[in-house]
Amino acid sequence: MTHHIVIAGGGASGAIMAANLFRLGDGALRVTLVEASGEIGKGLAYSTTNPSHLFNVRSAQLSAFSGTPDHFDRWLAIHHPDLTRNGPFVPRGIYGEYLEAALRETAPVGRLRILPQACTGMRELENGVEVTLADGSSLPAHFAVMATGFGLQSDGEGVLSNPWTDPLPVDKDARVLIVGTGLTMVDTVLSLLDQGHRGKIVAVSRRGLLPQRHALHRPLQLSTADIPLGASIHYLSRWLTDLVRTHVRGGGDWRDVMDGMRPHIQTVWKNLPMESRQRFLRHAAAFWDVHRHRMPPAQAERIDEVLASGQLEIVKGRFISATRHGERLFADILRPGWDEPGPFKADIIYDCRGVRRRGDQDLPGLAGALVETGAARLVRLGLGLEFDRACALVNREGEASSRIFGIGPVTLGTFWESIAVPDIREQARLIAERIASGGRLAARGSLARLP
Repeated sequence: MTHHIVIAGGGASGAIMAANLFRLGDGALRVTLVEASGEIGKGLAYSTTNPSHLFNVRSAQLSAFSGTPDHFDRWLAIHHPDLTRNGPFVPRGIYGEYLEAALRETAPVGRLRILPQACTGMRELENGVEVTLADGSSLPAHFAVMATGFGLQSDGEGVLSNPWTDPLPVDKDARVLIVGTGLTMVDTVLSLLDQGHRGKIVAVSRRGLLPQRHALHRPLQLSTADIPLGASIHYLSRWLTDLVRTHVRGGGDWRDVMDGMRPHIQTVWKNLPMESRQRFLRHAAAFWDVHRHRMPPAQAERIDEVLASGQLEIVKGRFISATRHGERLFADILRPGWDEPGPFKADIIYDCRGVRRRGDQDLPGLAGALVETGAARLVRLGLGLEFDRACALVNREGEASSRIFGIGPVTLGTFWESIAVPDIREQARLIAERIASGGRLAARGSLARLP
């Protein structure tokens, strides 16, 4: 029997999902990728054409397939040998090209369909899924996978500009405000510098923290038994801090510990009490992010230069709102120790806060439609839809679907670490194996390696 799988979203998550379905399936399946743009494998992160926008993980970690860790490196050596001479951090813009190649390599002729539409709904039936499209038509499928992302800024949200889709200022002396100081801010600053921007750039965030720099290191070997699972965030933070101090005193690097924790983060998150998750998001998430999501050395050097020159300034403060008065924008920023927010004048304001900032209940697109119909529910912290331990969508009554799954950023609230390629390809493997077993949980266990 030929199974038809519909994947909503054709960015990196959707493309990796499709490639793994073809590679791990028995050949008797068809895949329809529903992607409004018609472009496969790019999405926001990989649609950039700026060579200064680098992956923040090494190329050896970017294979689309868990079982073939050198797949991307081998493709890179053949198609872009010049990039392999510039170190392990390569431009993100080539990744869509790689994922298209991976799909061509794995998809049998006539088994992959690209549908340039938006997916607006999914309804589970007894023996399949009805997928609704923006033009009012529907697709019958045996299984469906959400790969739509989550928490992204809606078009026209206030007066803030989207760093990925809105143009850079024509005026090279324009005063620029960037909300957020993470990796998206880094890319935005580099885009401005590459076009010869001379004006002042100010980046603001609550903690005023910059991503740390990548360096050579060796991940510490940790087992789940080493980690105090289920402990409060206070105890867990103290344990991690003590571990880093001990390791550094012994001649190691703090990066060894951070990367040693990586394989266990989803398990830690699943076992973290709800109150501790809330405290982590309020007080510790920014510190975690700047150590976990680091800058490639080439980017860090350029950021250091513009910080030293004073063209870039990092400001600690909370962005409240922004308004337009004539040709100028005014942002209200609440600085530490201030009773009231103060105005900040700018010619353009870029929103670089990332995917984790959406905590409201009014979700856009497919996610909102599924919540409205009761086919899905939001996790308590507002980070994403709820999924079971093997990526199956959980409905309003708390029941896990056997037909609808999620991959990538949409699963952030369930797994926390689900936005990087190594995490996404593990989800893709698990979902592909589960679909191959008819929707049942595969014997190899869950993504989060829960007991």
